[in-house]
Amino acid sequence: MKRFITLFIAAVCAVMFVAPAYADDKVAISGGFRVRAWETDNQWFGGKDNSYFDQRLRLATKINVSDDVSVQLRADWAEATWGDGFTGGLITRPRKSATTTLDIDRAFVDIKKEMWSLRAGQQYMGLGVNKVLDANVPGFKFDLNFAPVVTSFMYAKIDENGALLDDGPNQDEDFYALNVGIICDTFTGNVFVAAKTDDTDTEDSPVMVGLHGSAKLGMVNLTSELAIATGDTNAGNTDYMGTQFYLGADADVTDMVNIGAELLYALGTTDANEIQFTTFANWWAFLPMGMNTPFSGDLSGVPGDEIFDPSGDSAGVQGVTLQATLKPMDIFKIGAKVGYFQPEEDSRTNFDDMTSFNVWATYTIATNTQLWITYLHSDPEFVAGTPDMDSERILVSQLEIKF
Repeated sequence: MKRFITLFIAAVCAVMFVAPAYADDKVAISGGFRVRAWETDNQWFGGKDNSYFDQRLRLATKINVSDDVSVQLRADWAEATWGDGFTGGLITRPRKSATTTLDIDRAFVDIKKEMWSLRAGQQYMGLGVNKVLDANVPGFKFDLNFAPVVTSFMYAKIDENGALLDDGPNQDEDFYALNVGIICDTFTGNVFVAAKTDDTDTEDSPVMVGLHGSAKLGMVNLTSELAIATGDTNAGNTDYMGTQFYLGADADVTDMVNIGAELLYALGTTDANEIQFTTFANWWAFLPMGMNTPFSGDLSGVPGDEIFDPSGDSAGVQGVTLQATLKPMDIFKIGAKVGYFQPEEDSRTNFDDMTSFNVWATYTIATNTQLWITYLHSDPEFVAGTPDMDSERILVSQLEIKF
């Protein structure tokens, strides 16, 4: 018995030393933690003066089942506003209710072979400059790799509409897309078509086709996209329309200075039976007035976060931005951006124009630890006789640790 106990203890100790090495080889964990402080005044957005803190702990886990198969999970822990969604008073529990603070936005399996790959589960899907499609959705993505051409087929389940039985108002809403991309050393191009199918009484069925590309011409980096929308909704009584164009360019003029500009254009409509369609799902990725800042994807500058239709009246947009970034040292960077936007079809809206600008700075205070601060100001103007609205003002700072 004594010999058995000795062998058992030795085996347990061996497992204790082997397990970490196994975990390091099979499991990879990454993520970040942030705390943000907000001061906002956004009457145009229907809001008021707000002052608050929020936080988020994000963990991404990749389990390497084999050389060609992995399972991935991403979750946000304790993402909430201090004193509101996260606690509220000096209490013993983390929250005043049993509401969860865990949000799992990605959970999928990846199978990667030499000529093809398959991703199944709740995953990120995007098209173009992350405007046509930008969402976490459950579905499938199948790629055929014939380098330098990659063909991607996407399917996503949008909504079961209250029941698994597909009948009447419980019919499903689904998303389908095809993207053909080519990747070269100095050029990347994509041609895509995407559609939503809706068999409910609403019959909301938009379709978008487009071209997206990026290239490097000397010292200039270019990104461009043209997308056209069609389809209908409201049981076929309302048509979708939309043609939107984006061109962005930036260049490192010195080791410390980068300058850039953007051009945005989208058609509006004067037809009462038409509405402008710009995106299948917007996850706050394509927001030009925040894209140059450390808070890219978090700062918009227009209500509804819809830069191709800032009025929200299907009036389109004509816009231009200029930006500059200065990096005087590796641990410190500052930047600024100014933009001007007006409706393409001004007879459709009372919105006249908007001037917007931002200034920002980042400072690395420790290893993988940064302090950020950004100020965004948007000043909308409306036609005579329309009630005036105050400018939108946002001041936000953030402490972030990445690992």
